[in-house]
Amino acid sequence: MIEKITGQMALKQIIEMHSDLGEALSKMGFDTCCSKMSTLEDACKDKGKNLQLVLEKLNQIVDQLNLIESIEEKFKEKI
Repeated sequence: MIEKITGQMALKQIIEMHSDLGEALSKMGFDTCCSKMSTLEDACKDKGKNLQLVLEKLNQIVDQLNLIESIEEKFKEKI
């Protein structure tokens, strides 16, 4: 299971959690190349983005990925 994302996590840490999260950050306009060591909170401040909205979007992705993983695990148990 993927842990919930917080504002104190570095972009690099979030990107490494799952490729979908890195893609989402890129689509939201975050620099996922040179600013990877910035925290999400600092990156939001730099980009003028609302941290809470960004966290909601990223954690929705985390919830979806965790649901998929849960379903896959249950399916494997039945085989």
